[in-house]
Amino acid sequence: MAVTNDDIMNELRAVKHQHVWKQAKNVAKHFDVSVSTVKSWKNRGLITGYKHDGIIIYDVLVIERDVFQIEN
Repeated sequence: MAVTNDDIMNELRAVKHQHVWKQAKNVAKHFDVSVSTVKSWKNRGLITGYKHDGIIIYDVLVIERDVFQIEN
């Protein structure tokens, strides 16, 4: 079964709206900044952390969109 360009584009559209959750230390690695910078963004209200099983996690795709204005 061959995969068409339309199939690939539909899959990309679906993936585009997924979330990528990471802890602050991994967010810092992802954006090549310090953990204190990530915490500063949170304290300034630029990003939102969500508590999951006692751990604060952040949505990397939302940070890319809101802080860096990167279109996905």
